[in-house]
Amino acid sequence: MKDLFIIDADGHVTESEETVQRFMRPEFRREIGPSVDPWDRSQGGKLGKRNEDPHVQLADIDAEGIDVQVIFPTNLSNNANPDTPRALEWARAYNDWLAQFCATNPNRLKGVATIALQDVDVAIREVRRAVEELGHVAVMMPTNVMDRDIGRPEFWPFYEEVERLGIPLAVHGGINAATRVHGRYDKFISVHTLSFPVECMMALVGLVFAGVPEKFPKMKIAVLEGCCGWIPFLMDRMDEEFEKQGWRDAPMLTRKPSEYLASDQFYYSIEIEESMVPHVIGRIGVERLLWASDYPHWDTSWPHSVSHFLTRTDISDADKRTILGDNPARLYGLEVFAV
Repeated sequence: MKDLFIIDADGHVTESEETVQRFMRPEFRREIGPSVDPWDRSQGGKLGKRNEDPHVQLADIDAEGIDVQVIFPTNLSNNANPDTPRALEWARAYNDWLAQFCATNPNRLKGVATIALQDVDVAIREVRRAVEELGHVAVMMPTNVMDRDIGRPEFWPFYEEVERLGIPLAVHGGINAATRVHGRYDKFISVHTLSFPVECMMALVGLVFAGVPEKFPKMKIAVLEGCCGWIPFLMDRMDEEFEKQGWRDAPMLTRKPSEYLASDQFYYSIEIEESMVPHVIGRIGVERLLWASDYPHWDTSWPHSVSHFLTRTDISDADKRTILGDNPARLYGLEVFAV
């Protein structure tokens, strides 16, 4: 395919604790111990890479053929931190550092703000600052906050501000925030199989049945790094429950849950080898789907993610173009430049 404009809807940067702490106020800094991943997901460093140099980031997205990368943190579990003051400070410091990182080439590197919803009022002020002063294009929303459903009314003032700012709410899972889902397992393969997709489903059930998309109809919601094959199942399951119990337990909804999930308010990232992608396209339309590299994490296919996706014969070239460029541009409000 020629003349493709490719936007990575969910890339990452491996921000180190030492780097972020340089942007924190002195009273929140602490001695840094050795960094140990209890799961050894990188298999001793053989998988993925660590990078917090924007020049390396640009070279690596060039190697993949990416024109614009939307950047999420590697720390995906700040909203599981019981130390609320430090969680708030970490979010502020990270957002400042990420703005500096993306300033190296702001046309190609687009930052996603992180927040700590342990304190909703502070989170509202921080997302406003991150967008209006720092230029971030979205805000990362956890699938739960301290194991609390994100559909709860206590979070609605935050959603009101996100809608006002005109940025998407990017729901992104994290293993350390999902122990209720995978706590019974002692093998990483089991933990990672379920934690992201199941947490994403749980987040959507909470948001939709609570009436969040009805209350905030202009707020776009992206569900990232959770695959897409479960979407038709969840639509059917939620509709079945809504038919019997919706009048009592989901009174704000004016449509079936499936109609919200298939509407232009929602977006979902795919995995490049998911066999269910054509079926999902048939069910909700290609305009709802995003491609993401997950660079530079251990399970990324970088630098071959785009090329592997383009070799698929069960997805049309027109749909590939839509998934790779048009959809993320519409979601994040990005301009598609000529290539």
